[in-house]
Amino acid sequence: MIRVPARPAVGRAYPRKTTNPFVLFAVEGALLQLFCSVNGFANNLFATGLGATDLQIGLIQTVPNVAALLLLLPLGILSDRLRSSRTIPLVSLICVAAGYVVMAAVPSLGNARILAFFCALVFTAGGPVLYNAQWQTFFGDVVQSQARNSVLTLRNRAMFVLGIATPLVCGVVMNGPVDTMRMYQLFFLLCALAAMLQAAVVSGIPTPERQRASEKFSIGELGRAVGEMAGSRQFLLFFVPVVLFYMSWQMDWSMWYIGQVQYLKLTESQMTIFSGVFNIGQLAAIGVLSKSVQKRGVDRTLPFAALGLCSCPLIMMLCSRLPASQRMIPFTVLVTVLNAPQCATNLCIVQILLRVAPRSCRSLAVSLFTLTTTLTNCLMPYLGVRMYTALGADYRALMLFNVATLLSRLLTLGLLLWRCKYVKK
Repeated sequence: MIRVPARPAVGRAYPRKTTNPFVLFAVEGALLQLFCSVNGFANNLFATGLGATDLQIGLIQTVPNVAALLLLLPLGILSDRLRSSRTIPLVSLICVAAGYVVMAAVPSLGNARILAFFCALVFTAGGPVLYNAQWQTFFGDVVQSQARNSVLTLRNRAMFVLGIATPLVCGVVMNGPVDTMRMYQLFFLLCALAAMLQAAVVSGIPTPERQRASEKFSIGELGRAVGEMAGSRQFLLFFVPVVLFYMSWQMDWSMWYIGQVQYLKLTESQMTIFSGVFNIGQLAAIGVLSKSVQKRGVDRTLPFAALGLCSCPLIMMLCSRLPASQRMIPFTVLVTVLNAPQCATNLCIVQILLRVAPRSCRSLAVSLFTLTTTLTNCLMPYLGVRMYTALGADYRALMLFNVATLLSRLLTLGLLLWRCKYVKK
């Protein structure tokens, strides 16, 4: 049973009648998961329905992340200088809602639909990147360090419940005699509503005010902040291994979809149901990993995420060899069970980052880390598709690609284990 503190140690005490801000974090996370779940299964399928090519599918990760890259550092600098760390997350959510309204209108735009899709994607997929970067600073300001594991566990459980329900409901709806493109449009409008509700919840979380920073900003000040991060051994021991971990993970994000559609022959409804069932494993694992954090620490729990990801290339290679009628159930069960520890990523990385980021430039440090992982997210899925294409874009190429992915993930697992020993010393 998770014990949630009645009030945080940061800032002034909240009035007794104020809704528990940590319950609000659970609601906020659930609403975030609703539209992230729709993104997870709908973006690629929606683009395919619009007539996108394999290379354009590979760009679905790249385009919105490039847009986010251009704004991450400026927003990090701005956030460090605002009275409230809540301001930028709120604005980000409003932009996300607007993007989903545009996305719903894309099929009616004729020959411009692919271009309009990518423009809307900048807000619906790039906006959450900016939100998550600044949310970490916001979370660090509101929640004291002793309570972060409990609050993140509660929030992640709420997210996984929505992660289970959303794709399953959508999959059941789409399995009937419906116009799938029309259903995607309705899903996107629902996401716009969820983003606005999330903004309302975030605005209701009491946030301590900071001391107002000076109005001017200099390049020298930015250089000093970067120098402080580069001179922090704790920050570098986190930054390098975790960025490499993200790169090995992002390598097959587009290829995972191509493998499901072209080689496992999963239908749209099967893919949405798979997304929901997969989160059952995450929900079951989060309690175990939360206890591991309490007992072993976040640094020694994070490698479980890398270990779970190592199973994915093996499962894809195995299930693609099965008869077409027998692929869905083994694939779903194996990924749900063996990759359940992946939830350690969201549980551990936020806590470690908030611990190692220099306090004087926390927002900038978080933005720099997010900028780097966003840059790799721009490149790695596209490079993965290019590797597959260069190898021949056939079944043999899929096998070779997954072997390369497995080797890269085993390497990052070794680095995270080495980091555990170094941090312990």
